[in-house]
Amino acid sequence: MAKPNIIISAQDLHRLETMLEHQQGKLTETMKHLEDELARAEVVEPDQVPANVVSMNAKVLITIAPSMEATEITLVYPHDFRGEKGQVNVIAPIGAAILGLAEGQEIEWPQPDGHVMRVKIEKVLYQPERAGDYN
Repeated sequence: MAKPNIIISAQDLHRLETMLEHQQGKLTETMKHLEDELARAEVVEPDQVPANVVSMNAKVLITIAPSMEATEITLVYPHDFRGEKGQVNVIAPIGAAILGLAEGQEIEWPQPDGHVMRVKIEKVLYQPERAGDYN
């Protein structure tokens, strides 16, 4: 499966690159995959992020094959991750996989155990940029 196009705000890109730089040689495989995704992303200003794209702090309905049941998650930065129900850290495989995807897009993403998961974005329920929240 070819990797789908992804869109990331310049603000999210800057914050994520800064976060990855501060890992000081402790990059996991998922963080390396995230770096690769950031390098291939189309970068736009926050007010230009399409309303149906997964950005940081977005609330999203996803399905993970083979399940057909949608799960609601919120994509958060590591420093905001509290382990609350539905929170997904961007440096977790599922978090890194969905960043920048639009509704209806799917991606295959490697997991630490060597398997590959297939994730589909069903709906972006809340997106900070769409709501005018650029903090």
